[in-house]
This record gives sequence, structure tokens and C-alpha cells, in this order.
Amino acid sequence: MYETLNQPIPDLSEYLSRIGLSVAPSVTFAGLNALIWAHQTHIPFEDLNTSWLHIPVSLEIPDLYDKVVVRRRGGYCYELNALFTRLLLDLGFDARSVFCRVVRGRDFLPPCAHRAVVVALGGKLYFCDVGFGGPMPAGALEIADGVGRDVRGEYFRIDRFDDYWWTVSRITSTGAREAVLQFNTFPQTPQEFIAANMKSAIDPESIFVKNVLVNLRTADGALSVTDDVFTVRRNGATRTERIRDDQALRGILKEYFGIGGLQEA
Repeated sequence: MYETLNQPIPDLSEYLSRIGLSVAPSVTFAGLNALIWAHQTHIPFEDLNTSWLHIPVSLEIPDLYDKVVVRRRGGYCYELNALFTRLLLDLGFDARSVFCRVVRGRDFLPPCAHRAVVVALGGKLYFCDVGFGGPMPAGALEIADGVGRDVRGEYFRIDRFDDYWWTVSRITSTGAREAVLQFNTFPQTPQEFIAANMKSAIDPESIFVKNVLVNLRTADGALSVTDDVFTVRRNGATRTERIRDDQALRGILKEYFGIGGLQEA
């Protein structure tokens, strides 16, 4: 019944090409970081299916491959980290999908509404994420209490929250520590995310239904769309512009994010 959620990537070489790689990186810490960076800088986080096009979100590997690799779309966490976990497995990494809570800006413990990846490598566990629309590390983070690293100019650290959960924080430009995500390392099968994905995709109160969100990391900053605002961050400078209408949005998606050929259901 759930076979298509667990299938191998249809064509590894095409997936690697989609993220700008001609060969598969080695199954090492350096190789893992290369894959994360390539993924984040080539495949956008986007919720256009749920917020704008109003079409279903499938988590089946053939459907995700067709959307992200063949049709050069993006996706949100349940899609991108699903496909990335499968890519890592097919390349020989010991990878698992895990549940997360998004705690940034909240003073309570929210329910699990995010999917990330944990990789076992060289006797250590690493947190990885290519599908978060907020601040996410541009590389793998060792899962160890109080351990952090500078990842391409941004400092992130992991701290133990309790016996089961870990907190990912970043140091902001003001020097403050900001909690972003909490996760546990218990392996989840792909089918465990079906219900959470459905709620995110169709609940009228879901941020992915209420708001158009598109983000892409670049070598010198980031590009983003939030509803009718387009933002370009480059070398520390920020420029914003108002998106006038759907035609203007389609133009921005095509020019800056490589997303074209969108058809409403």
C-alpha cells in the first residue's frame, strides 16, 4: 500500500544534475555538506500547490521526483526532505526522516509540523534540513549537547532539551541565541508523515494554505516571496518590491526561482 513512498529515486544522475552536481559526492561529512548546500541553492522551498494552485501534495517518490526534478519545481518540508532522505539512502548514507517542532518566535511547545533528516556517519549523528522556509543551516550539524559550528557565515548550535528532544538554535546578528527547531532522532517511516502533510496542505489555518511562501538560498544571500512581497538579500543588502498581480508573480517565479509552466487545477 505504501510502496511508492519508499521507492528508490528513479534516476540518480538526473537528480544530481538538478542540484548542479555532475557526480555523487563521497559518503563523508564533506560529501553530506556538499549535497545540502547544492540542494538548498538549486531547489526552492515553496508552497505554491497549497497556497496558490490548490492542488494535492503527494509524498510518493515518483510524484516528488516528477515535480522537483523533471518539472523543476520546489516544495515544502514533507516533500523536499522526503526526496532528500531517499537520495541520501540511494547514495549509501545511513539516513532517516524525523519529526520536528518549529519553536521560533513561540513561547509554547507546538505540535510536530516539520520533517527533517538525521544522518549517522562515522559514529556520530548529524541534523540536516533542505526543506525549512525559515533560517536553516547550510550544512550538517553534529547532534551533541552544546556543540555548534559556523556554517557559511551563520552560527548554529544544538542543545539537549530533554531525554528525547534536541533544540537547534542560531546566533542572530545581534548576538542573541534564537531557538529555531526542536527534533528527536527516532526514525520515522515515510508513511508516518501522511497525516501531518494532509493537515498542512488543506487546513484553512495552515500557513501553507494562507500564505504564498517561496525561498531560495543563493551564494551571496537569499531570494524570497511572501504573499505579495518579493525580497532579494545580497551581500548584506536587502531590496523589496511589491508584486502587482498573478502575472507579475509568475514572472518572478520564472526569472528568479526557475519555476515556470504553472497551471491551476
